[in-house]
Amino acid sequence: MAASLGSSMSVRRAGNYPIESNPGFASPGSHISKRASKDLGLPDDTLKTNCLSIGFLPSEGDSASPRYTMAQINDKLGAKASTYGWYAQITSSGFDGSQLLAVKDDIVASGAVFVASVMPSVNFNQITPDIASQVAAVMKQFTDAGVTVWLRYAHEMNWYVSDGTYHGTAADFLTSWKTIYNAACKDNAKVSCFWSPNQAGSAADLAPWWPGDEYVDLVGIDCYPRSEDDTASDALFDRLYGAFYDAYSKPYGLPFAIGETGAGKGQKDQWLQTLVSQDKNKYPNYVSMSWFEFDKEADFQIVMTDDATLQRTKATLLSGGNELCGAGNGTAPPPPPGQTSAVATVTSVPVQTATATSAAAPANSGAACDWGCWGWDCSASVPCQEAWTCKGGYCK
Repeated sequence: MAASLGSSMSVRRAGNYPIESNPGFASPGSHISKRASKDLGLPDDTLKTNCLSIGFLPSEGDSASPRYTMAQINDKLGAKASTYGWYAQITSSGFDGSQLLAVKDDIVASGAVFVASVMPSVNFNQITPDIASQVAAVMKQFTDAGVTVWLRYAHEMNWYVSDGTYHGTAADFLTSWKTIYNAACKDNAKVSCFWSPNQAGSAADLAPWWPGDEYVDLVGIDCYPRSEDDTASDALFDRLYGAFYDAYSKPYGLPFAIGETGAGKGQKDQWLQTLVSQDKNKYPNYVSMSWFEFDKEADFQIVMTDDATLQRTKATLLSGGNELCGAGNGTAPPPPPGQTSAVATVTSVPVQTATATSAAAPANSGAACDWGCWGWDCSASVPCQEAWTCKGGYCK
């Protein structure tokens, strides 16, 4: 998906562009390197499912869905989104960031990472150091307010050049990307440059658009399943993302995030479940995904929608699974009892089996407790007793 002039968005579903069964992405470089990534700033108290941070792109109100705030989405979902996506255009020799700043209060209040998609309507070769410094100044207004920013400059560049949204050559893009990186991301620890092409094409198409890992802080790729795709299949995830991950995330140790995705009627539940259930040993750099919460050309909404869909969304996203997070799964291990968790609280109904207590209850813990006590290993299926809650895999 992508934004058009003003605050509106010109949305395309995956059926409007090719998805190859074997994209054949090749590594853009022959070397294998491991770099130190920036702190991505994903908050400790926002929504994670199976160790994956979950966020949204709220509808801007230019379609069948009205404009939403993230506060509305969070309230209806019953959890705080980890990422907040929004769009803006560079339409002239200046960039004042007004489209982004219009939602600044909601972004700050949400506590989420801000995924700012800044789209050049001017030719890539018109992105001068002066314009880049203006983009940097807008990003700094957010970081000065305590917000971490993932800057998706010219996202889906390989697609939008072909449809006329963007203008210029791949070489022009690379020059403009590096100009933006040096101005906005290089020296601001709270701004990460997020390279996010479209899933159309193969390695031969993407390689000319690759800036090099020294100019990229995290990577991702935008794609939406076709109506005929089996969205409940892990094979679909591998087909859409696997080759890209192996070419642009794995060789460089770069975090992989899905900047936007979604599925239409009849596919939403299965695709959401597929997105959040990937093997962290297979995709250890997979840190986040953002859902396109719009009704535009297709109804992608999973929260601001009918109650039945919302309840299924809650069942998927609030199901936990974070107790299994550990160093081998691409995330930090759960903290010891008594320390702050990095995952959302999960509650459930009691079950008949449980694991051994991981730590003794404090002396003032109250009445005797047989299961789900302070320090007890817990999960969505092995809950805690009142008044403890499951945080980071332990009852606290």
